[in-house]
Amino acid sequence: MPKIIENVRELIIEEARRQIEESGYESVTIRSIARGCKLGLGTFYNYFKSKDVLIATYLLEDWDERLKKINTASDETEDPMQLVKVINEEISGFMQNNVTIFTAHGAIKAFQGSVGDYHKRLIGQISMPLYKVCHRANYENAEFLSEFVAEAVLTWTVAQKSFDDFAPVMSKLFVK
Repeated sequence: MPKIIENVRELIIEEARRQIEESGYESVTIRSIARGCKLGLGTFYNYFKSKDVLIATYLLEDWDERLKKINTASDETEDPMQLVKVINEEISGFMQNNVTIFTAHGAIKAFQGSVGDYHKRLIGQISMPLYKVCHRANYENAEFLSEFVAEAVLTWTVAQKSFDDFAPVMSKLFVK
C-alpha cells in the first residue's frame, strides 16, 4: 500500500527553503530536497519540473503575501507616504527573507534572462495600490505619479536605502 503524504507541495517548498538557508542555493539539489522530504524523485517532478521552478514558486508565494499587505494598506490609508513606507518595508522584508537566493551566483545566472519581465510586473503590482490612494486623493497625473514612485521606491529599497533617507524627497512629490 503506497504511503499517503499530505501537503506534498508545501513540504517540498519548506524543505527547499530550509536547505537553501542552511547550505546555500548552489548545494541544494532536487535529490537532496526529495531525500529531505522522504519522497522519490518522480514525486518531486509531479509537483515541480525543476529546482528553478520550485525556487520561483516559493519566491512568488512570499511576494504574494507581501503584496496582500501592501494592498490592504492601500485600502486603509489616504496618506500616500504611509503606503510608500509599507511598500518599502515589504520589499525590504522580501529581500531579507530571500537573501541567500538573491546573492547566489547560480540563482542570479538562472533567473537573469527574466529580470526585465519581472521588473515590469513588479512595478505594475506596486504602482496599482499607489494609484488607488493617489486617485482617491485627487492627485493630478495619479497614474504617472504612482508608476514613478513605484520605480523610485523599488530602486532605493533594493539599493538598501532606508525609508528615512528617501522619505523627505518622496514627500515633495505628494504636495498638492
